[in-house]
Amino acid sequence: MNDSFPKTGGEQPPVPEDNGHSEKIERLLDFFIFNKNTIIAAVVAFVAVAGAVIFLQQERQSSEQTASLLVDAAVSVMEQGDLSRALNGDNELKGLREISETYRSTSGGKFAGIMAGECYLALGETDAALQAYRSRTDGKGDLSAAARAGEGASLLKKQEFANAADAFRKAAETAFNPALKALYLTEAADALIAAGEEKQAAELCVTVIREYPGYASTAKSRALLLSLAPITGTVQL
Repeated sequence: MNDSFPKTGGEQPPVPEDNGHSEKIERLLDFFIFNKNTIIAAVVAFVAVAGAVIFLQQERQSSEQTASLLVDAAVSVMEQGDLSRALNGDNELKGLREISETYRSTSGGKFAGIMAGECYLALGETDAALQAYRSRTDGKGDLSAAARAGEGASLLKKQEFANAADAFRKAAETAFNPALKALYLTEAADALIAAGEEKQAAELCVTVIREYPGYASTAKSRALLLSLAPITGTVQL
């Protein structure tokens, strides 16, 4: 699996005209997934993390604001490469684990849980990462899809390639953003190749090329399909 994916302006999801705190989380997620390699290079393993607008009830706005500020500070520490402190916190910083549990019902809390998974994965604690991601896969939307993608990344580390492909396909089904659907389906195809399921991988690549033209992930799917031609034969697009 390729741990890097290109930054392209055309693949950046649009940001809704909204001043809510869920929008702030969405922008942070979008920025992270499409600029991840620039932010922390090889420190954090791949996980396609993405944004979603989470509609909250009026009485949750105060908690959402607090969670947003706390997770912003923790992710800033994470971006600096201090993954252990970002995860566990200290006297001056609430860590991602604590934020995730304390503000579980908010979009900021869900984002914190996904970023905790990122930290665990980068620190080589694959089982802990898998648990963190799976605890955030409920519901629909791009945040839940990001958790599914994290599950897939963790399973790849465990060399459970077929299960990883299933997780990436579920991420694509859950995501709302077409750029992310293309990304997750391409990752699923990559995992299927590793699992020896070249025909299924080729079919996914064709789906990406036909349904999601113009994205960087689509170019990768096309390259994968060409590499599979000696095995699966020429495909008419």
